[in-house]
Order: sequence, then structure tokens, then C-alpha cells
Amino acid sequence: MEFRCGNVVTRFRIHCRVCLQLSAVIPHSRIMKELVENLPTVQRLINRWLRRTAFLCAVALCFSSAPGQETSDVREMVQKIEELRSAGKFREAIPIAEQVLKYCEKNYGPEHAETADSLNDLAFLYNSMGDQAKALPLYQRALKIREKALGPDHPYTAISLNNLAEAYRESGDYAKAEPLYKRAIKIWETKLGSKHPNTLSGMSNLALLYQDKGDSAKAEPLYVRVLKVREETLGPDNPQVANSLSNLGTLYYHQGNFAKAEPMDQRALKIYEKAYGAENPHTANVQNNLGAIYLDQGDLVKAESFFKQAFEAREKIFGPNNPATGESINNLAWVYMDAGDYAKAEPLYQRSLKITEQAAGPDHPNTATCLNNLGVLYQMMGDYKKAEPFYQRALKIREKALGPNNPDLVSSIGGLADLYRLEKDYAKAEPFAQHALQLSEKKFGPTHQMTATAYNNLAAIYEGMGKYDKAEPMFQKGLKLFEDKLGPNHYKTGAALDNLGVLYREKGEYKKAESYALRAVEVTEKARGPEHPETATCLDGLAKTYEAMGDKAKADPLRQRATEIRQKNKTKSASPQPSPSSSPILSSSPG
Repeated sequence: MEFRCGNVVTRFRIHCRVCLQLSAVIPHSRIMKELVENLPTVQRLINRWLRRTAFLCAVALCFSSAPGQETSDVREMVQKIEELRSAGKFREAIPIAEQVLKYCEKNYGPEHAETADSLNDLAFLYNSMGDQAKALPLYQRALKIREKALGPDHPYTAISLNNLAEAYRESGDYAKAEPLYKRAIKIWETKLGSKHPNTLSGMSNLALLYQDKGDSAKAEPLYVRVLKVREETLGPDNPQVANSLSNLGTLYYHQGNFAKAEPMDQRALKIYEKAYGAENPHTANVQNNLGAIYLDQGDLVKAESFFKQAFEAREKIFGPNNPATGESINNLAWVYMDAGDYAKAEPLYQRSLKITEQAAGPDHPNTATCLNNLGVLYQMMGDYKKAEPFYQRALKIREKALGPNNPDLVSSIGGLADLYRLEKDYAKAEPFAQHALQLSEKKFGPTHQMTATAYNNLAAIYEGMGKYDKAEPMFQKGLKLFEDKLGPNHYKTGAALDNLGVLYREKGEYKKAESYALRAVEVTEKARGPEHPETATCLDGLAKTYEAMGDKAKADPLRQRATEIRQKNKTKSASPQPSPSSSPILSSSPG
């Protein structure tokens, strides 16, 4: 039996499918020149590509008491760290940052402000590598220095609080992150005011935490509040307003509310294009996110156009091997895979994996995302033996980095569940699918399209086991959620209809099976096109129903057409099944 709901490709933003990027501004160790205008500063902007945050930083170095040559050497090292960090070459920057830290400890002492800054910078690099185990003690030590030197309520102390909270959030320890964010916000509100840029940035970061937890009810009002204040204080066309619009667009995207997400990102794009032009990282980020929205809506033409624009800008700005360029390559691969053009998709996924491994390392969650996406591709191609090790390696990396019960594991867990189902290993598939459903409900809620996919995938396992009484209500629930969230003509709705058609055919309820199979063909053909592999799958399903009814005259031309589509696309006869939780990667818009 072929499960078509694998065609329902769910989109995780933070680490998967297309790379959506959030625009939260995290004050770093050397930001906030508003507080230290009397110090010489060099503003730096660091894009944390393949993650959902960006750090707006300002370097404030005070090497006046050191010998001249040493000072020059250290300044060169700091500049080199900035270059490597901006290029996403975090591993190469770490040994240089360690040298700077040793210099500061030797020349200024272990509890000097410059030592705290260097600790923060080194921690940032480890955090960017996904190595929170090394980042956290460095951030903690920097916080102690700030608290001792400046007091617990100083705005600089709030910076260290925020950075430590960010590391906890990245590691999935939301319980430790939340009070730190709140304490930082309270300090900034008290010392700088409720409308100060740092206060607003802190609120955006807290909203991001709630979004990560799947608590949209808390995240949305914070994002809206920040947007309102920025519009009032900066005007409607300020890039910081675009930052907030992009954040809200990403939140709505995660909710599956594309009708709200699209105008937010469209407005943000206009602001960035006016302020910075077409070839700018901010502009490329929003183009990328719009591409993700259109991809999820099944509009592959628009998705490809926006992804290509983002890719061309990033390649020109950062070069061919930057993580940002890798994001765009990954996202273009998803377009081609969704179109059934696996020959185009595979080398792009492989190139994206190579870029990500080089930049972040083999054990980083972003590397896991690329591995998972290759697993999805090979599963779509029907090469299940090739897909399995990619899913398993991705899951192992994520479990190590995030813990065994983190909701972001659902893409790997769900992918393995569907893979084992296709191999008819139901004893392995069922617990994986149950776990994926639990994680989806925890992260997204009971009515989200991701949860609908999890219901469908678990239902398919029960169907394969012959447990139709368990499968039917889950398939029906998944269909209703897709219709409610995505509409009756979305390709995921078509996949859910096809699943029910197969179920009723296997139960011998041929009239019901025919009704669902006809609707599945109509919806899928309209949404995906007449020569897409998913259209072939639905045609096959309808043909099988007519064969079961003894109507060979209706079945044969449908079967012939499905065969021609598959031959043209060079796919195998088994229905391709993507992971139930793969996503385009969203982009973070700095500023």
C-alpha cells in the first residue's frame, strides 16, 4: 500500500526545509554604543546565517595600556575574527578568539571589562557552532565579571544576561532562558526607558523564546508591541520596522497562517529595498522568506523566483561557500524536489550539506537539517536504504545537541517513522510516529498543519497494520485540519484525500473510495500540475479503485497515464514519501 500523505511535506523553519530567518536583534557583548558614546567604537554587523537570530554589535577595544606592537597584533586578530565570523567561518575564528582572551586576561586581569568582552565573543562563536556546552560557562563567567564590576542592574550587565539567555534558548533550556531575558528587559526599561532600542530588542528576543516553545499566544503580542513602538518612534519605513514585520511574518508562517505572513514580508521587502537596495542581506532574507511562504502554498513558480533572487544576492555579497548561500541552495533544492525534478535537487542538497559542514561542523544541528533533507529526497525517490542513514545521523546529532524530547527532533523522528512504514516494519514505525505526534502537538498545537501531518502518518501505519478503526478517524482529522488551515485546493489536502481513498478501498467501501480518489486527482493535478509524481500517485490510486470495482475500462487509461508520468520523471513506482516534518529554512534579517 502506498501512503501519499508523505507528500505532505511539513515545513520547519528554524532548522529544516527552507531556511526562514527571524529578525531578532540580540545585543552582544560589545553593542550598545548608545551607552558608551564617549568610547571609540567600530560598529559591526554579524549575520548569523542558518539560524534565526542576528547580532548587532559594536566593538569597543581599549588596548591603550599595552605595548604598541602587541596592541597592533591584537587589533589585527580582532579584525580577523570579525571577518571570519561575518563569513560564517566560526571554527577558524575560535583559536584566534582564544588568543585574544588570553591576551586580555594577561594584560588586564581575569575580571576586567575587556576580558568579559572577549569571553562573550568566544562564547558567541561556540554558540554559533551549536556547542552550548562550551558557550554557557564563558557567558556565565562574563556575567559574573559584569555584575561584580558594574552591579546587578547595569545596562551592560543586561547584555550579558541576554547573551546567556540566548545560549540557553539555543540549547532548548527555555526554563533557564526566560527569567534571564525578563531580567535584562527590566533593567533596560528601568535604566533606558520602555521605548529604548535595547528594550525593544530584548522584547523581540523573549518573543522568539515563546515562539520556540510553540507559545504563539505570548509571542505575538510582544512582536506587535515592538512593531507599534518602532513605527511610532522611527516612522513606518524604518528598517527596524521591517525587522519587526519580518518577525511577525515568520511567526504567522509557523502558525500556517500564510494570509497574514505574506503581507508582513511584502511590506518588509519594500522597506529594505528602498533603504538598502536589491543586493543587500536584509533584502535577500525577506526574499528568502517569501519564497518559503509560496513554496508551502504550492506556488513553485513564485517560490523559485524569490529563492533565486536571494541566492544571487547572497552569492554576490558573501561568495559561493558562505552559509547564507548554502541556505538558498537548500531552498532551491526543495523547489525542484517538490516539482519532482530530483536530478536537479540532489546536487544542490549535497552542495548545501558540504557548505554547512565546513562552516558549522559535522555535529551541528544545521548539518542535521541538511542530512535530513537528503533523507527526504532519497525517500521521495523511493531509495529507502539510502535515505535511512541520513535520517539516523540527523536524529543522532539533534538528540545530542537538543535532547531526546526537543520538538525540533520531529523532522528526523517522523521521517524515520514513515520510512519504516514504507518498508512495512510497523513495529519500528509506530513508536516513532507516536513520538512525532506528541512533539508536534507540543510545539505547534493540536490544529497546526504539522500536527495534521503527524496524524496522517500515524494513521498510515495503522492502515498498514490493518487497524482501520484507528486509522480512519486520524485520516479524517488530518484532512479537516489541512482543509481548515490550507484550503480545499492545496496539494496537502489532495494527499490527505488520497489517503482516505486508499483506506476505503482496502475496507471494501468502493463508492467512498472512488469519491475521495476523484477529489484527490482533481486537487493534486490542479495544485501540482498534470505531470507531477504526486499526480501519478493519485491516478494510480483511482485506477486501483476501479480495478477493485471490476471497471477495467476506466482503470487502464489512468494506469497508463500514471506510468507515462513516472517514466518522464524517472521515478520509481513506489510512491515517494517526504519526511513529515521537513521545512524550508527561514532567514534572519539583521537590524
